[in-house]
Amino acid sequence: MANGTVRVGDTFTYEMTTTTDMGAHRFQDSSPPVFATPFLVGAVEAAAARLMEPDLAPGQMSVGGFVELRHTKPTPLGWRVRAVARLVELEGRKYVFDVECFDELEQIGTARHVRFVIDEEPFLQAVEKKVSRKEGRP
Repeated sequence: MANGTVRVGDTFTYEMTTTTDMGAHRFQDSSPPVFATPFLVGAVEAAAARLMEPDLAPGQMSVGGFVELRHTKPTPLGWRVRAVARLVELEGRKYVFDVECFDELEQIGTARHVRFVIDEEPFLQAVEKKVSRKEGRP
C-alpha cells in the first residue's frame, strides 16, 4: 500500500448530474422517471473509491465488497446528486465507509460501503482466465 494518508474521519464528496438514461423506468417500464437506485449505488462507490485513492500504490486498485443502501427520497432527472463518503473504519486493506446522499434539496439516502485494496495484476489475470473459460480457450 502507498503512504497511508487516508485517515478515519476523512471525507470525499462525489457530485454528478442525473440524466434521462439514469431513470428507474430504464429497468422497469412501470417505474417513474426518477433517479434510479443502481445509479445511486454507483455514486456511493465513486465517492468511497476516490477517497481511498491516495492510499493506493502503483499496481494496486480498490474493489467494492459490500453495499447496504437506503434510498429514501426520489430525485427528478436532470438534478444534481452528491454522495459524501466518510471513512469510519480502516483495517489493513479493508476500508469501511458511511455515505450520505443528497439531491439539490434534501438527503435522499444513506449507505454503508466496504472496499478492499487489491493487487491489480492477479485480479486482471483472473478476469482474463474467466473470459477464456467462457470462450472455451485453455
